[in-house]
Amino acid sequence: MSDAPLRELHDAISSIHSEIRHEGSEFDFRYSLVDHLFTDALDWSRTEGEGHVNFEDDRKDLLFYDDSEPPFPVIVCETKRPSHDLDLDDVEQLETYMNGVGSARFGILTNGHEFRLYEYESENREISGIDGFNVDAVAETNFENLSEDQQNALGELEYLRRSRYVDFGDAEYFRETYQEVPVQYQPGTDDEGYELFLEAVKNSLDELTDVLKVFFDDYRDRDEGSYPKEFLDSTFPDWKEWREYTGRSKNAKEAFCRETAYIILNRALFARIAEDKEIVGHTRLSSRGMADELERDEARPYLDALMDTYDRIDDHYPDLYELGIFDWWWVAKDKRGQFSKTERRKQRDLEDDLNYSLSKVLKRLNRFNFGYVNRDILGHVYEDYLPKQERKELGEYYTPLEVVQFMLDSVDYRPNEGIGRKKVLDPACGSGTFLTEVTERLIQHFLRKFNKNSIHALNADEARTILERVEENVYGIDINPFAAHITQINLLFRTIDLYDKVTEKDPYYTMDGFEVHVADTLTPTLREQKSGSSDAETMQSGLEQFAGYNGRAKSFIEDRNAVDRIKDDVEFDVVVANPPYVRIQNLSGMKDIYSSHYASAIANFDIYVPFIERGVDWLTDDGKLAYICPDRLVMADYAKAIRDQLVEEPITSLIDFKEADVFDVPTPYPCVFTLDREQVVEGNNVRCARFAEKNDGVLDKIRHLDGWRTPDNAEGYELFEYSQAQLAEDNQGTPAIWKPMPDDERQVFNKIEQTADLRLDDVSKDIFVGMQTSADKIYIGQIRESEEDGLVEFRPGGEEDYYPIEEKILKRVLKGNEIHRWKFDWQGLWVIFPYSVEGDDVKPIHQERLKDQYPNAWEFFTEDEREEAIKSRGNGALRDSDEWYAYVYPKNLDKFDSDKIMLGVLRQEPSFVPDTEGSYYFVGGGTAGGYGLRLRDEYAPDAPDTLYFGGLLNSRVTEFYHKHISFIFNSKFYSYGQTFLEPLPVVLSEDRKRISTIAGDIRKTIETITELEVRTDNISNYLPSYEKEWTVLDLAKSIDLSDDDYRQDPIRTNDKMEVSSEKVYQVVMKRGHTIDFGNEQIRDFVFMLLKAQDKRLGRTELLDLATPVPEDVVALMDEYQSDEARIEELEQEVEQLQDELDDLILRDVYGLDDAEVEVVDDFLEVW
Repeated sequence: MSDAPLRELHDAISSIHSEIRHEGSEFDFRYSLVDHLFTDALDWSRTEGEGHVNFEDDRKDLLFYDDSEPPFPVIVCETKRPSHDLDLDDVEQLETYMNGVGSARFGILTNGHEFRLYEYESENREISGIDGFNVDAVAETNFENLSEDQQNALGELEYLRRSRYVDFGDAEYFRETYQEVPVQYQPGTDDEGYELFLEAVKNSLDELTDVLKVFFDDYRDRDEGSYPKEFLDSTFPDWKEWREYTGRSKNAKEAFCRETAYIILNRALFARIAEDKEIVGHTRLSSRGMADELERDEARPYLDALMDTYDRIDDHYPDLYELGIFDWWWVAKDKRGQFSKTERRKQRDLEDDLNYSLSKVLKRLNRFNFGYVNRDILGHVYEDYLPKQERKELGEYYTPLEVVQFMLDSVDYRPNEGIGRKKVLDPACGSGTFLTEVTERLIQHFLRKFNKNSIHALNADEARTILERVEENVYGIDINPFAAHITQINLLFRTIDLYDKVTEKDPYYTMDGFEVHVADTLTPTLREQKSGSSDAETMQSGLEQFAGYNGRAKSFIEDRNAVDRIKDDVEFDVVVANPPYVRIQNLSGMKDIYSSHYASAIANFDIYVPFIERGVDWLTDDGKLAYICPDRLVMADYAKAIRDQLVEEPITSLIDFKEADVFDVPTPYPCVFTLDREQVVEGNNVRCARFAEKNDGVLDKIRHLDGWRTPDNAEGYELFEYSQAQLAEDNQGTPAIWKPMPDDERQVFNKIEQTADLRLDDVSKDIFVGMQTSADKIYIGQIRESEEDGLVEFRPGGEEDYYPIEEKILKRVLKGNEIHRWKFDWQGLWVIFPYSVEGDDVKPIHQERLKDQYPNAWEFFTEDEREEAIKSRGNGALRDSDEWYAYVYPKNLDKFDSDKIMLGVLRQEPSFVPDTEGSYYFVGGGTAGGYGLRLRDEYAPDAPDTLYFGGLLNSRVTEFYHKHISFIFNSKFYSYGQTFLEPLPVVLSEDRKRISTIAGDIRKTIETITELEVRTDNISNYLPSYEKEWTVLDLAKSIDLSDDDYRQDPIRTNDKMEVSSEKVYQVVMKRGHTIDFGNEQIRDFVFMLLKAQDKRLGRTELLDLATPVPEDVVALMDEYQSDEARIEELEQEVEQLQDELDDLILRDVYGLDDAEVEVVDDFLEVW
């Protein structure tokens, strides 16, 4: 090594030495190290670009990146403070860091006095020392006098020079960076190699998607008759239909190109994994193979290498690498011969762009070592990298392994059972979650049978037996070709070691392929169409025209025909699935087809319903089925027909997960049910479970229980049995739903039904939803007083300004979340109501009358932008009407002014509120609105009768009953929609007057509480009773306010002790800005007064706020605190009154004894 760079390194060490103080900080030393050695001498940058050093990492002191895409750490430096003596713990810490990083070859350990250099051996995951030197000795020795060992040690620092890690030529890059970073997915560990791999996947997918979108646009724009255009025009609509089937039709081009990118990346990734695991020979995608390809200087080496790898690995795994519809971008040589000169140029330009993107993708993959990769790596990659919303868009719901294992155990598909020849089907296989576990269990079954501990202990014939059983007996169908592709890959990873064993004996062995198919599970086959009423022509794909000469189209058609054979001729021993959850309204054109073929497809059914019917039809005479689907199966109107079908089969279990939070994305609460045709229906008891909270690992415990009963130490779940005959009877009752519950609850439930004289539907004149303005931000808002009689100032919810408007055109309005048990939490909202109501006759106010009697309202409506927004409601439904300002959906407007009971739609407890004066209107709409009910005159002729029914409906009896028949949502919110209100039990009790009296007392007490809460909500409400002769400045003991602008609210109050032991009470406006007071009540008054202001305050404004004199402030605060105490007393009174009411209804009205009351209390404590 020449003297110049060595001298430069010596100068750097000397400069560091001169700045080190023994008592100095590690941080200061680190800066010197970076400045002098790494930046000045070794040429590293502090900013990203062409090799940079980062010292912002939370754990590793210095990381050096090569700034590839993504940047890879290539050196790790662990620094210690100069006063710290380096020891073995420090070496082990560095080794741990380098194991985590994975890609770094060299590591440094230094405290400024010692400098040690280590090399990382990725195969052994260990570091070994290269060299080191004493910094003090080197720095204090003149360069000319350095010993040979010192010079050699300094020379080793050249391993750290930036130029060694950047600016590679492409061929050199593939040779030098091959298998640098080990990838081993280990849940719960800090694996930076895996994190780098995720980042590489992300960047690769983004880049491939972008270039494929260019392909897409170019192909669509080509002349008629162009082969790429015609093939894409046939492929894309078919794919789009599949996407619409699952209710996801937005961004179709983006999604199509992204799924194509996944396929390309999946294949490249699998080839690299197979290569690193030495299952196939070296491909042209990495290391020497790619380097040699690059040195041949072909036009598109990366694209050529990719397609060559497709051909090579297709010999082993034809299903995975056979070209299909996601290879729409590829044009074979024979088709290129048909191109014009212009089209050849376009194709060449596109493939140049793809080649460039592939260069970056393959460079990234080259750096990873997949030799020890977990077989589940792809599943983890997509689960960890993809945002939840994107996974949802791709139709990927990952059924947790714990649930999958529980379901397979429930149908006796275990390794220790006779499963060797059982045929298993997942008719909605998605990414293959069930099928991979089925395959794993089948492998374990044969390992036990062959008395072997692992696949590696098998001989070739035994491995071939297992592999062929998987190929023959494990079936999957999915409408999404991308999902089916992922399933193929996952199954391939599960069986790859078996294939490796087989090829030890027969190197030319080729797999037949897995029975995984792309098709709509529910569409009738051609045979079924001919025997039914469906039109066979409507079921054909646009790809039919290419089947004669395009292998990709032919493959698709053959796959569809294979599924027809499966539907027509194959029966299965086990059917297991997590079918899609899509309401039929979201499917275009499929409702009639499904409804004509499936007896269960009634009303606005969800797609999982015919999936259940199809699955049952596939079963052998002794077959078993396990499905996980929405718990709406148990209660929904549209599922009644499938419930009737299921009770004709032996149902073995019904597991309602409720609050267990099974999936990691928002979905309806799921349930699992299983059938077993080896059992009989008559006398059958169904094993049931319900979960009140998330409980990780509980399913594993349950599946290992000796009997089906709740363990004594169980938390958050119950196990019980329920008669299948009772399920069948339930579905014919009122309401017509399944009602699985423990025996003691069923006895109470039955007693309630037997005691009830009527249902709520019998005593109700109508049950109605709230009003819909279709533009709440315009029609609903707040008001303040106006100086002009008959007017108020109205501020719409979507604006900040106030507008004069006639008070008579406004109505008080409640939103759903303002309706609570017995009371309104009215937030002061009003709705513009442009209607005249006379009895049952409701008409919009005519335009001329509106202009004449409500000119301010007319002016409000006709403001330019607002008028257009109003006319645009409901797709312009009223645009051409004279009364365009009326509501688009004017339902139930005659009902609000009458005696009624209101309630919120989605509640954790009953929220019935009698409105005997008809004072309030309320909004409707989904789960955020309200419902109202009006009682028949013969049952509720006056207000006390309304209060009586309010008491019944708000009771614990009704709550208990309702929660057994209603939909449940997240956090134990229940639906109070009309379907679940009408069946509620009603008793015409002799205790009617007592109940009405207690209900009236509750309502009056709550009204008093509400009045007090309104008063105590703002301290300014107390001021009119007192003269305001002082200011905040007068009340203050001392002031420390230096700004002239303070937020609306002070941030807190503080107490502190002065040196004199005198207590001081503070209002803190913001950090360091305080006002001190000598009296706690005065401090609290000022704090609340400032919080009540509706604007930011300057210092002078704040201090000049008018207040009562100190004695009156104390009196005011005594009054305020008395009101607060009174609220607490009244709330206790309400609780006591509600308890009295509940006890009266439980015991006297329904005749429940102590044990039965305890059942109700125990249930409601949980639910």
